[in-house]
Amino acid sequence: MTRILEVENLSVHFKVGGLSLLVKPPSVKAVDGVSFYINEGETLGLAGETGSGKSTIAKVLVGLYKPTSGRIRFMGREIRFDHRGDITFLRRNIGIVFQDPVSSLNPRLRVRDIIREALVAAGVDRKEHDEKIAQIVPLVGLRPSSLNSYPRQLSGGEKQRVSLARALVVPKKLLILDEPTSSLDVSVQAQVLNTLRRLKSELGLSYLFITHDLNVLKYMSNRVCVMFYGKLVESGPTKSVINQPKHPYTQELVANLLRRSESGSVVIREHQPSFEGCIYKRICPYVMSECSQTHPPLYHVGEEHSVACYLSKAGILAQ
Repeated sequence: MTRILEVENLSVHFKVGGLSLLVKPPSVKAVDGVSFYINEGETLGLAGETGSGKSTIAKVLVGLYKPTSGRIRFMGREIRFDHRGDITFLRRNIGIVFQDPVSSLNPRLRVRDIIREALVAAGVDRKEHDEKIAQIVPLVGLRPSSLNSYPRQLSGGEKQRVSLARALVVPKKLLILDEPTSSLDVSVQAQVLNTLRRLKSELGLSYLFITHDLNVLKYMSNRVCVMFYGKLVESGPTKSVINQPKHPYTQELVANLLRRSESGSVVIREHQPSFEGCIYKRICPYVMSECSQTHPPLYHVGEEHSVACYLSKAGILAQ
């Protein structure tokens, strides 16, 4: 398979505080040494709780954040984040749909003009605008009459479809979906997910699907990467990772998924990461002396299945 996106050792650090000019301010490692790839035509799921770095990665990929270090290749092109042409190339070929459609849609514009904004930004000839808008509206499942509506007059599902139309009215190669259904009712979620699957097939898209909901990834993704406080802790085929999770954190996510299906809701305990040694060692039930030294690398445990856990190195995979 051809890889449309390759991310290698990506790190994004944000400086915080810094009251003195003589003392170097501390930094938060929002993303720390993450590597992954996406093949043409596939969906890669990026899983983890709030604060794991998922959305930071998304913003890097559309040029909103500049990485601290690492390499990104998109469509065979090495991306230089200090080069305006490369950022334009990313934004021309990568679309993004954010979690909350309410905050991402201008309440003062009608739907037609919200979608038109993407055409103007891409430099599409104004004579083609109406035709392109008319083409994308039925594809995303919007009624033509909704073009004259304001966002406040639409349902949550309709607003998310407007976000989809805006992202795809100019053809894209990769679509980033950042928690696109988390604010929607369950019945509406299913409709939007089915629309996304259909669009992927009809338009030949690849997806980076970001969510904390493993149930959604079971339905949508080919492979999944699990993140914990900026670190990639497990990756592999979705069925393998969810049915046979190896990292203790992934096991907890899957256990919560099972409890949620039984009770309807579950509260995930608050995690406090360790910043020395393995990032998960403070709450890991399998912690060993080696875990206090350095964060483990990714160990191969199956076909395309890797886990950042010293249990793998020792041959004592957590069960």
